[in-house]
Amino acid sequence: MAPALVVLGVFGLFPIGYAFFVSLHRWRVKRGAFVGFEHYNRALGDPLYVALFVLGLAFFWGVRHWVTGQSLWLRVVRRGLEAATLIAAGAGLLGVVGSGDPRLFNAFKVTAFYAVCAIPAEVAISMVLAYLLFKALSAKGFFRVLFFLPYVTPMIATAVVFRIIFSPHPFSLANQIGGAFGLQTMGWLFESRSVVSLALQALDITQYPGWVDAAFPSMALISVVLYNIWVYIGYDTVILLAGFSAIPPHYYEAAAIDGATAAQAFRHITLPLISPALFFISLIAVIGTFRAFNHIYIMRTPGARDSVDVVSVAIFDQIILSHNLAYAATLSLILFVVILGLTFVQNRVLGRRVFYGD
Repeated sequence: MAPALVVLGVFGLFPIGYAFFVSLHRWRVKRGAFVGFEHYNRALGDPLYVALFVLGLAFFWGVRHWVTGQSLWLRVVRRGLEAATLIAAGAGLLGVVGSGDPRLFNAFKVTAFYAVCAIPAEVAISMVLAYLLFKALSAKGFFRVLFFLPYVTPMIATAVVFRIIFSPHPFSLANQIGGAFGLQTMGWLFESRSVVSLALQALDITQYPGWVDAAFPSMALISVVLYNIWVYIGYDTVILLAGFSAIPPHYYEAAAIDGATAAQAFRHITLPLISPALFFISLIAVIGTFRAFNHIYIMRTPGARDSVDVVSVAIFDQIILSHNLAYAATLSLILFVVILGLTFVQNRVLGRRVFYGD
C-alpha cells in the first residue's frame, strides 16, 4: 500500500500541486511575485459567477441525492429545485463565459465541437467494422493489424501527410476526390468559415446570420476531425471486436430457437454484452479529445487557427509565445478539472447502462 501511495504522490499529486503553486505567482523565466488568484480571475472572470456556477451544480447534486420519496408533492418539489439549481448554474456559466478570457472559452468551444463531431462518428464506424469482421469476414487477424496501423504509426508523420492531403491546392487529394463528386475546390485546413455557411453559399444563399460561423465547426476543424477518425477507428475496432468475440455463441442459438430476428438479437444480446467495451472507448475518446494536441498543432494553419485551436494548443501558446508559465499552469488546472468533471458525469450517466454480467 505504501509504495502505491508514494508512486501516486510523486507522479500524480505532486505535478498537480506544483502547477497550482506556479499559478499563484508571476512566473515567466523564473518565479516572480505572489499574485494569489489573479490568473484564475483573468481566465474565469468574476468570482461571483464562478461561485454561482459551482454552488448551482452542488445544490443540484444534493437535491438529486437527498430529496427522495415517491409522493407527488415531493416529486414536484424535487423537479422544481432541480430546475432552479440548473438555471442558477447556467446563469453562472454564462457569466463566467462573458467575463472570462475570450480565447480560453473559444478554445473550449472548439474542443467541444471537436469532441461532438469526432466521437459519435468514430464509435459508429468502429462498431460497423467490428461487427462485419465478427460476422462475415475471414482473415480477422490480418484486418486487425491493418486497422491498427494508423494508430501505431507516429502521429506527427501522419498529420503532416494529412496536412498535404487537405491543402487548398486544386490538385490536392481532398479536392480531387471532392471534384469527382462535383464539389468545388475548397480550402479545407485553410478555411475558417463554418461548414454550414459554406453549404449555404453553395446553395446560393448569401444572406445568413453572422452567428452561423460561430455556432458550427469550421471546415478546418472538420478536416482535423476526419484525420482523428482515421487514426482511432482501428483502435476502437480492435477493442470492440474483442467484445464481440467474447459473446458465447449459444446465446444467439437460443435466440434463434425462440424466433428472435437478427435485429432483436443485436439489441438484446450483442449491445448489452459489448456495452463495457463501448463505455471504455467512449470514456477514452472523451478524455483524448480534450487532451488532443500533436496533430492539431501540426495541422493548424495561419488563416484558421482560431477555429481549430483547442485548449491544449492555447496552453502551449501561452508557454511558447507569451512565456507566461503561470497562466499556462492556471489553464492546465482548469482543463484538468473540466476533464475530471466530464469523466465523473460520463461514469455516472453511462456507467449505469453498462452490463457487466450476472
